Amino acid sequence: MSKTTFKSALLVLGALSASLFLNLAHSQAPAPGSSIDQIIQSLEKSGALDRAIDRGIERYRQRQINAAKAKQEKEDIQKAELAKNARAVDAKNDFIYGKADAVISIIEYSDFECPFCKQFGDIPIKVVDSMPNQVNLVWRNFPLPFHDPMASKEAAAAVCAAQQGGNDAFWKYADGIFKNTRSNGQGLPSSNGVDPLLSLAKEQGMNVEKFSACIQSDASKSHVKADLNDGVNAGISGTPGVILINHKTGSFNVLAGAVPEEVLQQEVKNLLNTKK
Repeated sequence: MSKTTFKSALLVLGALSASLFLNLAHSQAPAPGSSIDQIIQSLEKSGALDRAIDRGIERYRQRQINAAKAKQEKEDIQKAELAKNARAVDAKNDFIYGKADAVISIIEYSDFECPFCKQFGDIPIKVVDSMPNQVNLVWRNFPLPFHDPMASKEAAAAVCAAQQGGNDAFWKYADGIFKNTRSNGQGLPSSNGVDPLLSLAKEQGMNVEKFSACIQSDASKSHVKADLNDGVNAGISGTPGVILINHKTGSFNVLAGAVPEEVLQQEVKNLLNTKK
C-alpha cells in the first residue's frame, strides 16, 4: 500500500486528531478562520503527518508479513502430514542409490524431461556420497503431463534398464537420459531415425529387442503409474519434489524445487538430529 493511499484515508482523522491535540495543548480552540485544510498543511509542513503515515504503513506491512508467515507454517505442516502417505522405502520396488538401510532417505520424485530435475540431478547424489553411511537416495518417477509422452516413455525405459541390469543399470541409464535430453518434452536427439532410447540401451550393453518390448509392456507402465500415484498421495505437485525421512524416528521433511547442495545437506543433518 502506497503513502498516497494511506494519506487519503487519514486526512480527516489526522485533522480532527490535530485539532484535539491543539485544544489540549493550548487549552483553546483553533484560531478563528482556521480550517481542516490549514491544519493538514501545518501537519504536512512539520512532518508529523508523514511520520504517522509511515507508522501506519509499517504496521500494515508487519501484519502482512506475519499473515504470510502463519500461512506458510500452516502449509508446511500440511505438507509434512501428506508426506507420511509416501509408501515405505523398499529395495525390491525402489531404485536406491547408496546403502539401502541408511537412516535417512532422500525420496526424489522426478521427471526426466524437467530442466530443473536435470539441474538438480547430481546434487542428492553428491550429498549421499558425502554421507554414505547415513543417507541414501530413492528415485520415484513423476512425469508431468505437459512433458508427455516423452517423459513417461523415458521413465518406462529407465525401469526397463533396471529389469535387465538391476539397480546399478537404472542409475547409469537415468544419468544417460539426463545428460542427453533436450528437456521440456523434446527428449533425446535421434540419429538416422533410430529411437534414441534404444540407442542408449545398446550403448550400455543391453538386449535391444527385450528392451523395446519392455518399454511397451504394461509392467513398466504400471511401475511408472504407481510412482506417480504415490507422489500425488504424498502431496507432490511439481518436480523435483523431495521428501526426507528419518527411518529411526519417523520424522519427515518436505522440500520443493532444485535446492542447492548445501541446503539439502543441512536438511539431512537436521533430520539426523531429530528425536523421536
